[in-house]
Amino acid sequence: MNCILLFILFTEIFSSNPIKPKFCRDCKFFTKDFLLTNKYGKCSLFPKDDDEDNRYFLVDGIKPNNPNKLSFCSIARTYKEMCGPEGTLYVKK
Repeated sequence: MNCILLFILFTEIFSSNPIKPKFCRDCKFFTKDFLLTNKYGKCSLFPKDDDEDNRYFLVDGIKPNNPNKLSFCSIARTYKEMCGPEGTLYVKK
């Protein structure tokens, strides 16, 4: 009898909390691509380093916010140094 109760308790604990993947499209840092689809979306957490834009940062202290200079989400989710496959920097919208 105790085995049955333990089995039921064990299955309830692990079946009620399914692991949901962290999709970039649901993250607050996600920006859609110019075609208004999610396939080529970009992440606002990872701007590309561009000498043209960064050379004035030390002069006026303003970082340019150009959506064309962002890294693709597919790149950010590839490297663990960025967001990684687990979505370590994911923040729900």
